[in-house]
Amino acid sequence: MSIIINPLTQQANIALNATGVGTGSLPNTISESLIELKYSFPDFVQSDMNDFTYGDVVVLADGDSNSYGCVLAKANTLISSHASKMLMVFVSYSGSTLVLMHKGYIDFDNVSETGPITSWSNGQTLYVSGTQVGINPPSISGHWVKSIGFCMPNINNKKRIWFESDSTYLTLQ
Repeated sequence: MSIIINPLTQQANIALNATGVGTGSLPNTISESLIELKYSFPDFVQSDMNDFTYGDVVVLADGDSNSYGCVLAKANTLISSHASKMLMVFVSYSGSTLVLMHKGYIDFDNVSETGPITSWSNGQTLYVSGTQVGINPPSISGHWVKSIGFCMPNINNKKRIWFESDSTYLTLQ
């Protein structure tokens, strides 16, 4: 099930998505399907939106380039103000509508040193390290560390993650 919230109207659209999780048939195996929570931001204007790809972990940072009074930025463990912000996943930007996911499943076909996800292993906790996601937390002084989810085993040959960022963090000394 996906819930997409429009923060302007505080209305939600609910859609069932039974594919891709386990064997995925509702309602008999409802326990295999968790809720995704996505936010839709219509008329979100920002000039560098082509710099974001599906799966990037992002923050809504201080800025006033649009009517929301914020800018989208890739989460970066070296920027201390990002540690206390809500981390989300970039889903899409179409026209001027931004869609971000607060929690839910994300599928990747592969792991890449230059992609959003750099390492994956069944059941492992995931962290942001620099601006990418992987199973190894940052280890450099001055970076922050927080859990953002885990690697979900699956039968679809995907690098599936369950994204649900924790609000607690620590800063490495």
